[in-house]
Amino acid sequence: MKEIKLEDNPEVSIVVPMYNAQQFVGQTLVSLTNQSFRNIEIIVVDDGSTDESKRVVDHFSFDRRIRYIHKENGGTGSALNVGHKVARGKFITWCSADNLYYPMFAEVLRAALTMAEKEKNNIQLVYSDFQFIRADGQPIRPVIHLKPQRGVDLIEGYDVGMSFMYTKALWEKTGEYWNAICEDFNWVVRAAQHTEFGLVNAILAGFRVHGAQITGSRQEEEKAIADECKELARELFSHQGEPENTLVPNG
Repeated sequence: MKEIKLEDNPEVSIVVPMYNAQQFVGQTLVSLTNQSFRNIEIIVVDDGSTDESKRVVDHFSFDRRIRYIHKENGGTGSALNVGHKVARGKFITWCSADNLYYPMFAEVLRAALTMAEKEKNNIQLVYSDFQFIRADGQPIRPVIHLKPQRGVDLIEGYDVGMSFMYTKALWEKTGEYWNAICEDFNWVVRAAQHTEFGLVNAILAGFRVHGAQITGSRQEEEKAIADECKELARELFSHQGEPENTLVPNG
């Protein structure tokens, strides 16, 4: 098999927080290594897995764009922060070790951020439609967004979803992910102080639904923490009123 070398200056960094993901992480990495935009790095942060996840990642050692980092178990937020700190790309995203990014994901969202930069829009985070998929990868239903979410909209809940990309500069301004459920919701609320959001109406990713996800009492915990995120959004953005939405044209 031909070796694929790590780019000296990757433009897009994809962080993959991983914990006991041996069943799905291979499919996730296939989806990332098959991106049409090739100037990427893939940073797998193993959050203290006790299964065979690392063995699966080792099968991709031919692709030098993949970096593997092991750490003691500390939660998704801590794994994300480790990955973001070493990321070298101008643009950054992260993908759970059971989800899929479709081949045009990096190309389309990178192009949207690049266009926003050229047009001098205050858009440093873009996101797209996605679909729920079964454990076997088959689609369940799409999630289609009607308009870009704003800071004030976060008071009602999180609608950015799981298919997104932002500038490394935005992460540096916003600060680290917190280490609790809803780390994405909390981070986006804080990021909204620095950026508007751009929407690309294309299905670029698959969110896998399977039995190992949050269930039972953890769902109650997730709801309570999501309510905290909504309250933070209320404190920050309830004064915003009704600003115009800025759309990033379809990819």
